[in-house]
Amino acid sequence: MVQVKESGYQEVKAKFESLVTDLTKMEYLESALKLSDVSMDVKKFAYLMLTDLYEKRLMFDKAAKVMCAKAGYDITFREKIDSYLRAAELYAKSGNILLAEDMFLRATREGNSEQQAKVALARKNIYFSVANEMEKRARMANAVKFYEHLLTLKLDELEKSLIKKKLLEYYKKVGRFNDARMVEAR
Repeated sequence: MVQVKESGYQEVKAKFESLVTDLTKMEYLESALKLSDVSMDVKKFAYLMLTDLYEKRLMFDKAAKVMCAKAGYDITFREKIDSYLRAAELYAKSGNILLAEDMFLRATREGNSEQQAKVALARKNIYFSVANEMEKRARMANAVKFYEHLLTLKLDELEKSLIKKKLLEYYKKVGRFNDARMVEAR
């Protein structure tokens, strides 16, 4: 555990920037968050930097948890929605659709009807991008999870047909013919 002597925002930021490795930065920020006399600005800064550090090291689940915790310190609805959407994206990247859905639900609850429409669009786009990313990395089983979930969302016919085409192709490659028939029936 790193000893944190700084309590002001500028002091914590300066100390953080003086640290060299990502691991010491993470340890410092985690220690700073455990202090009881730290201001909200310091906590928000620490959460943001921790999220970036975890994401950089491909620790998406931890990054999402930190971003969700940051949402508790956000004041405006827009900030909360942005934090929840970022957490949802990170959970999706970690492959956890259930927790991603929970973050989308929280973001939806925070917004008005216009913001809820933006959340729904962001949800669809995030799932599409994560599925495409999984495909590029030849992780089709994970991509299929996202494509199957996308079929449960409200999509236009063009998007549904594109997803069905990709699922059929994958199912036939791996011999999941019953699943292929079910997709064709939808």
